[in-house]
Order: sequence, then C-alpha cells, then structure tokens
Amino acid sequence: MRKPQTLVLALFSLIFSACKKDPPLNEPGSNEAINQWTLKQMKQYYYWSGKIRQTNDYQQAPDLFFKSVLFQSDHYSSILQTLNSDTYGNTLTNTFGFDMVQLQGTSRTIQLVTQVVPFSEGDLMGLKRGDNITHVNNEPMDHSNLKSILSKSLLLPAMQLTRNDGKLFNLPSSYISQPVLYTAKLIPSYPKVGYMFLSQFDFSGAYSLLEAVQNFKSQKVQELIVDLRYNPGGQVAFASFCALLLADIKENDIFAKYQGNKNLNNREDSFAAALKGQPDGYSFMATDILKQGLHLKRIYMLTGPNTASASEMLINGLRPYIQVVQIGDKTYGKDMASTTISTPEEIHGTERAWHLIPMIYKIYNKADQGDYNNGITPQQITDEFAFLPLVPIGDTRDPLIREVLRTISDKNTGAKGAAHTTEKMNNLTPKYMGSSYQTIPIEVSAQDKIEK
Repeated sequence: MRKPQTLVLALFSLIFSACKKDPPLNEPGSNEAINQWTLKQMKQYYYWSGKIRQTNDYQQAPDLFFKSVLFQSDHYSSILQTLNSDTYGNTLTNTFGFDMVQLQGTSRTIQLVTQVVPFSEGDLMGLKRGDNITHVNNEPMDHSNLKSILSKSLLLPAMQLTRNDGKLFNLPSSYISQPVLYTAKLIPSYPKVGYMFLSQFDFSGAYSLLEAVQNFKSQKVQELIVDLRYNPGGQVAFASFCALLLADIKENDIFAKYQGNKNLNNREDSFAAALKGQPDGYSFMATDILKQGLHLKRIYMLTGPNTASASEMLINGLRPYIQVVQIGDKTYGKDMASTTISTPEEIHGTERAWHLIPMIYKIYNKADQGDYNNGITPQQITDEFAFLPLVPIGDTRDPLIREVLRTISDKNTGAKGAAHTTEKMNNLTPKYMGSSYQTIPIEVSAQDKIEK
C-alpha cells in the first residue's frame, strides 16, 4: 500500500518543480547586475570589442570587473562612480599646483620642477620651474621610490617639498584651477614672432586667448610659437577654437575622422561641428572666430612626452591645411576618443551610478593620417632637459624656443639645413616624465546608447 503513496509524492514533487518560477533577475545595484550591463555596453561600443577578455566572475566590484575585461593593450579606458573619490584621478598639478620630472644618470638622480601653476600656493611661496627637489614629506627621493612617495602624497591634506638649498614649501591640498594661457608675448628681438603657452584645452581660457590673438594681430605677428609641451589635452571644442583662431582654415574643413568597431558607423567632424561641443555658457560661432583670427599658414608647435590627447589632435588635424613645424620631443601617443555611458536607475537601483569611459574611436585627420599611438615625432627633435638649469616658461634661452628662432633665422637668411637634433649637454635621462601626469580624454558622443 506504500508504493502508490510514494508514487503520488514523487509525482507531486515533479509537478512542483515544473511549476516553480525561475530565480529572480539580479537585484538593481548588485555587482552582478552592474557587471552584466557593463559587458553588454562594452561589446556594443568598445573599439576592441572583439578582444574583450572573457570572464564569468560577475561578483567582482564593478571597477575591478571593468578592468578585467579590457583589451590588455588598452591603458586609457576607465570607470568612475558618482561621489566615489577613490575612482577619480588626482594629480600634483590640480592638487598641489606643480609638476616635476625625475632625471637619472649613472651617478646621480635629481627631481626638477617642470611647471608651477601661476598664483598657486607654491608660486606665491617662490617655488620655481627648475628647482631641484630632494625630499617630499621628509623622505629622500630616488629612482626606486618617487612614484610611491607621490602617490601617497596625493592622499594627504598637505605636502612638504624640500629644495636642495634646504628651503621648505608646505603646500596644502586643494582643487587648483590651472589657467589655460600662462603667457602670450612677443619674442624680444623678433618683433613679428609671437609665443603662447597653453596648459590645457578648456573654454575658461577662451577670452584670454582671444585677447592675446587680437594683440598679436595688431602687432602684425607673422610667426607663432604655440607651446604644448605639458598640455594633456582637454575639450575637443577648444582645440577647434584654437585652430579657427590661429590657422588659415575654413569652418567646414574636416578636423577629425573617427573610426569605430563594426557596430559604430565611422564619422567625421568639421572644425565648425567640433566647436559646437563647447560647454554651456559659451556660444562661439566658427564664422565669428575666423574673422578675428590670425589665418597663419605656418605654426611652430613645441611638444614633449606630456603633449597628449586633444593637443595631439590639434597638431594632426591642422597638418593637411597648414605647415605645422613641430619642435621638441615625441608626443604621448593618445590617438583614441572615448564616450561616457552611465548606468540607468534600473541597473544601479538605490546605489550610486557608475560611469563607463571606454575607448570607442581611433582618430584620423582629413588626409587619413593617424595611428600615432607611439607618439607624433617632431621634424626637429630637441630635448629640453639637455640644457640645465631649466629656464622660465617663454624664456628665449629655452632650447625649444631657441631652436624655433634658429629655424626662423635660417629661413629668412636662406641658410641650408637647420639641425634636426640637439646634442645632449648632460648625461641625465628623463626616466619618469610628468610625475603627476594624466591625459585628459577626448570625449565624443556615441549615438543610440544602450541603457538597459
């Protein structure tokens, strides 16, 4: 009599299992939900979508998961979380108002200040470009510990520098707004040659740049030196603004071509179209800027390993239209554009949103020139660290500026063959360029973003 009962229980268990609902989907805000959504976006937009590293570990923290799927040669894509400072990048420049480089030789290592933000605490205390820094927070620096010391310092409320003469600089941690235009002036003894130093591409410097260009125009400047050696990039719209203001181009000339993966259509932007990406509060028109511009057919660009992103884009984008004479060292090599894709509420729930910043496009100019991921090499290679001490920004003793002036003089006198390299005058080699350096991403919009 027990067999039928056993059969009934087994049948009931089978029916119950068949009617049982599937497990609920991952809860909004869980690592699983965010990571699965992240992988979907990356497969759609990521330039290297075919080289995503496979993983099923959806339990990881979203930032770790994102980094785990990146193509191994991608050093630029990033992820941020709203109000999570641990996912944001601070630099010496925007936190303490200066930057430095380490030079290494067979018998000595020195750390030199490369730039000091005007009107920052360091500037007001007398910190100068070229100063030799021996200690940070009482720790002596050498080739093995500079990176770790500076990384730790960025997390502290203050930073103490010791100069080689014993002078101390106590710099408080704060957000430092770096001026775009450090200086714009005529070169002494060369009244038709102008010089400007641009620290980054940001519309906060638009009116200062306009004023400088108007002054150059009134002085009938014929040659212009644009110093981009420490310019990590910034707003593409501002790069277009600079191009329209300085170069002999037309508003509808092609500034950049963007090449994406098989899911994204290739696209191109004119200088006027790129300018439309200017932030709220600005309403510059390409036609108006051209009317006020210099319309130069040749521009001298000073570059180095910290010249990156939108500043490289400006150099490459102008080459089909004017003579760009690049002097200095090879640029950083950021030939990619990113976009920002944010988790919708149904994915992050009550948790803070995550923002993916994947590389989605390679950048080319009108003539399809690009692929400078190893940097753009100058026609005339000059090492600014070959001649010490470093001199102030814009000083004519600077080896890069001196090379430009020699080139201009040779051109005017008809002399043949300006030197294409400058012999080193010391045995120190820069091993750690731009201690706090970070490229500023080129960001473009991706149409039809997936949000679910």
